[in-house]
Amino acid sequence: MAFEEFVVSAYGGYKSEGRTLWHPDPAAETVVLIGGALQRKTAWGRFEAVLAERFHVFAVDLPGWGDADVLPASYGVDFLAAALHDLLAAAGHTRVHVLGASYGSGIAYRFAQTYPRAVRTIVLAGPLVWVPDEVRADLRRSVHLLEGERMEEFAELSASVILRSPPGPRVIRQSAVRRILHSLFRDIEGADREKYRNNTLRLLQQAPSSQPSITAPVLVATGEHDLFTPPELCRQVASACSDARIVLVYGTDHAMHLELPQQAAELLTRFASGESLEGLTHCHPVEYPAAQRVSAALSANGRR
Repeated sequence: MAFEEFVVSAYGGYKSEGRTLWHPDPAAETVVLIGGALQRKTAWGRFEAVLAERFHVFAVDLPGWGDADVLPASYGVDFLAAALHDLLAAAGHTRVHVLGASYGSGIAYRFAQTYPRAVRTIVLAGPLVWVPDEVRADLRRSVHLLEGERMEEFAELSASVILRSPPGPRVIRQSAVRRILHSLFRDIEGADREKYRNNTLRLLQQAPSSQPSITAPVLVATGEHDLFTPPELCRQVASACSDARIVLVYGTDHAMHLELPQQAAELLTRFASGESLEGLTHCHPVEYPAAQRVSAALSANGRR
C-alpha cells in the first residue's frame, strides 16, 4: 500500500510543492507527473493509481500551478525546469521517468535537455513544446475574456480549445470531460486566474528549442482525434529527438489520460519499464521517426 509524502521547495524565491506516492518496494523507480492547465498534483485520479502499482509517483505543482506561487510570464521554461530539478532534490528523487502532459510537456522537454543524467525516459503527452499557429488567436482571446471576467465565455472557449474535435461518440467520454473542464475554467478564482493568465502568456512566447537533442528514450503520444496538438505536430516534436517513438491512442483526443486513464497509464508503464509497445489494442501501430528517416535516405540513395 503506497503512502503519500509532501515536500516544498523555493527555487528563485518561488514556491513549488510535490507529492510522492511511495511504492512499498524502496527499489521501485520514480515517475514524475507534470500537468497541463489547472492540473493539480492531487488530481491525477485513476491514471496515477495505475502507475502507483509499479512506481513511486511524484506529482508536482511547479510555480504557476495548484498550491505553488504565481509565476510571472517573464520567467520561461528554463526557470521551470530548474525549479523542477530543485523540487526533485528536495524530495530525494534522482534519476526519474518524466511525463509532461500538454502545457507541462514543454517543461519536461526542457528538463530532459538541461539535465539529461536525471532522466531515464520521457513521455510527452499532447505535446505543447510550442503553440501551433492554428490556436494562437484562441489562446490570446481566452486571456482577454479572463481579464474581462467574462467567465462563461472564457470557460466555453478554453474547453473548446483543448477539446477541438466535434462532439460525438467517436471520442470516449468526451462529453463528460468537456463538462469537467468547463466547470474548472468557469470557477477559477483569485490566484488561479493569475496563474492561468501568466502561464498562457508564457506559452505563447515559447519558441521551438535550439538546444541539444534529447538523448533519453522519448515517447510522444496523443489521441488520434487530437486537433489541439495533432498527430503531425507530434511528429515534428519527435523528429528533434534521437530516440523517439510516436503512439496515437484510439478513441481519444487531447485529454487521453482523462478519457482512457487505465490504458494511458498502462502505455506509460510499458514504456518506462522497457516493454514493447507493439500490439496494444487501444493504440495505432508505433511510429519510429529515426527508422523512417533512415529508410527514406536509403530509398533516395537507391534512386540515384
